[in-house]
Amino acid sequence: MTRLIAALSLALFAGTAFAQTAPSFEQADADASGSLSLEEAKVALPTLDEAAIVAGDANNDGAIDADEYALLVGG
Repeated sequence: MTRLIAALSLALFAGTAFAQTAPSFEQADADASGSLSLEEAKVALPTLDEAAIVAGDANNDGAIDADEYALLVGG
């Protein structure tokens, strides 16, 4: 729950800027696995630090899915 709140807060404060510059989820998912690894997320969202990306993993599965990515980019 704390991670979800952190991700939502991040999206509220920085979402507009990311939404304008961040690649689509499909573009960011370089290996077409259906989720982003930490490395793929770092490439797609270079202005976010690792802690913010990890906090965006709301279900704690070690990957960023499309819904989590949308929250991170504010879309």
